[in-house]
Amino acid sequence: MWEQFALVTAQLDETVHQKVTDQNRKDVLEEVEKLLDQREQFLTKLPQPQTSEEQAVIERIIKREPTLNQKLEFLLNDLKVDLRNMKKQKSSKQRYTNPYQSVSAYDGMFMDHKK
Repeated sequence: MWEQFALVTAQLDETVHQKVTDQNRKDVLEEVEKLLDQREQFLTKLPQPQTSEEQAVIERIIKREPTLNQKLEFLLNDLKVDLRNMKKQKSSKQRYTNPYQSVSAYDGMFMDHKK
């Protein structure tokens, strides 16, 4: 069971360390999500380590964990930046197509209150 968990962790590590481009971003993110779900399922079912071999596997996993978390953070930050840029692009495109949208309808209107 621990070996399977280590295998999923290794696959996740390889996937996270791939070069992410605009073309393969969706595939990489889907693969990462799938592997994280598998790891989560394993974590709920894993027994306590019984042998020294299982303990060695756990130590290998623990050594990989910091770099894995760091790469996942980089992926998340890249996604945040991309979403922010897309939102900014959308709003600038709207301003270009309708530049007077934000101008109030009452701007420049004169109302005479004399009787």
